[in-house]
Amino acid sequence: MKLKKFIMEVGMGLDQHGQDPTNAARKAVKDAVSRSCLTGLLEIARLDEVNQMVVDVLVACPHADQVDKEAVLAALPFGQKKIEVVEGGMVARAVYQPELGDTSDEAYIATAAVTVWVDMDHVLRAWRREL
Repeated sequence: MKLKKFIMEVGMGLDQHGQDPTNAARKAVKDAVSRSCLTGLLEIARLDEVNQMVVDVLVACPHADQVDKEAVLAALPFGQKKIEVVEGGMVARAVYQPELGDTSDEAYIATAAVTVWVDMDHVLRAWRREL
C-alpha cells in the first residue's frame, strides 16, 4: 500500500463548561471535518467506498492523558481511523457555573489536524481499468 495525502484540515474545539478534554478534542475534530467535502475520493481517487481512506487525527489539548480516544474518533463518519493525542491546546479562564457541570472556571481548548490518505496503488489500478 502506497499512501499519499489527499487532504489535511485543522479545527478548534472548546469545552467551556465541565472541564472535559475529550469534549474539546471531539469538537476540534468535528470542526475540521465540517470544512471538508471529499468528493474527489470517489470521483478522482476512484475509491470503491469511503471506508477505504485512511484518516489520521492529531489532537493537542490540555490533560491529553484523560482523552477518550475512541470517543474522539467517533466524530469521524468514515475511514480507517488512527489518533494521536498530545499535550497542548489552552486552558482559558471562563465562567464558573456549577449547574452546568463546572468544577472550576477553566475552559479547555483543543486543536486538531485531520489528514486523509489514499492508497495510490488502488488509484492507479482504478484509472487503468477505465482507460
